[in-house]
Amino acid sequence: MTDTIVAPATAPGRAALGIVRVSGPQARGVACALLGPAKLEPRRATARLARRAGEAVDRVVAVFWEGGDSPTGEDLLEISAHGSPDILSELVSAALEAG
Repeated sequence: MTDTIVAPATAPGRAALGIVRVSGPQARGVACALLGPAKLEPRRATARLARRAGEAVDRVVAVFWEGGDSPTGEDLLEISAHGSPDILSELVSAALEAG
């Protein structure tokens, strides 16, 4: 597959935490756009400030998997954020804008 997909991975509604996943060839670029240029070490949870157009969205925990080592078989970025629907929507929008 050559598409990169982004979607919430948790049920809609308010919760303590919510997850957004980005899977596909642009996942690493999306990670850089949202979380900054410092490389994420594969399979290691890393706290970062997620941004959209330079503005802070939320303090998140991100995990990046490289292609053959991920649950999807592709590069995969998983972002755990506060579970507000508004925050998750901002993260999805930021990911779509980035790639």
